[in-house]
Amino acid sequence: MPGGACPSHFDTTPGDVQKFIDADVVISLGWEPWLEPLINNSGNRDVKHIKCLGLGEWSLPLNAIKFVENIRDELIIFYPELNNTIQNNAEKYISLINHTDTALKNMISTMGYKDRQVICMLWQKDFVEHLGFDIVASYIPPESLSVQDQIDIANVATNNRVCVIIDNLQSGTEFGERIAEEADISHVVFTNFPGAINTVDAYIDQISYNTAELIKGITVFDYKKDVNINIIQNEKSDIELQRNLSIIIVGILIIISSILYMMYKRK
Repeated sequence: MPGGACPSHFDTTPGDVQKFIDADVVISLGWEPWLEPLINNSGNRDVKHIKCLGLGEWSLPLNAIKFVENIRDELIIFYPELNNTIQNNAEKYISLINHTDTALKNMISTMGYKDRQVICMLWQKDFVEHLGFDIVASYIPPESLSVQDQIDIANVATNNRVCVIIDNLQSGTEFGERIAEEADISHVVFTNFPGAINTVDAYIDQISYNTAELIKGITVFDYKKDVNINIIQNEKSDIELQRNLSIIIVGILIIISSILYMMYKRK
């Protein structure tokens, strides 16, 4: 599939049949509705099919490692003569996943963003919680939300401790954008697949990009909040200044009135 395509909504073309005719190995999630018919129509009876079914949400690094291990084990069965190469490559990639995961979580913690309250599209919930955030509400694909569901999410978003709402690019971004605007919080868009955004070519890029977008969203929210507080404080200072000036002016008028009254009495 093209990078960024959703496996459940992928539209095959006649040219895809040729790819399966030539394929030695097919790796799938295992729930693509169009895949088995395409393999059968290709007539390729020797193709080796590796299914990564039931391994959990792949955006979560612990589950991504399960995908790597599953693919590793199946490839070794198919190609025992490449055992060492497959093992070494898998170990290097698992190490890279763990290293990146630790670095991202440390970054969130160091910046003081851990336990910040966010709203999140359901398919990104596991990863966001894994980073250390407090998910106060999550939602299914927007087209499946009832009116009451949308109202409930909007009400949660107005909580002044919620700083970000996170959409999933492949599920649509209009709902989160609208809620963010109404609640004056940041709108962040994650991608659920590599290849959907420039420079996001692989899994490591995906989780790094999503984390960077979340950090940027919180940073913008905090900046806007600080600016608004300064504006309010400045407005408050102006009001206090005007009040003090009014008191002084009234005091001066009272003194002038008293002097004029005393001068009048002397006459």
